[in-house]
Amino acid sequence: MKELQRANKLYKEKIAEEKRVQREEARVAREAEKAKKQAEKEAKRRARDAQKAIQLSQKGKRKASTAPSRNIGQKRARRERAQVVEVEEAHTKAHQRTSRRGRNINLPKRYMSFNT
Repeated sequence: MKELQRANKLYKEKIAEEKRVQREEARVAREAEKAKKQAEKEAKRRARDAQKAIQLSQKGKRKASTAPSRNIGQKRARRERAQVVEVEEAHTKAHQRTSRRGRNINLPKRYMSFNT
């Protein structure tokens, strides 16, 4: 009975040791993979930074800002003057425009017709 217990204990210790070794190997493999990925990432970052440095050095001096060019093609259409026609006094005085709230609306003179 004692021999069986001793054999069982040795077997369990052997299995536990094998599991420990497997865990250790897996940990070393994970660390190696992690280090490899980190090195690749670092290499990509350095290449990207070097490329940016080259682009910045090729860019040259900063250009001075300039005033925007006027677009001459988009002139406003001119309106012909309205013909002045004498009309009765009642029609010459325009009625006061009001808003929905009842307040008077004064249009600027540039929007008024020329005959008023």
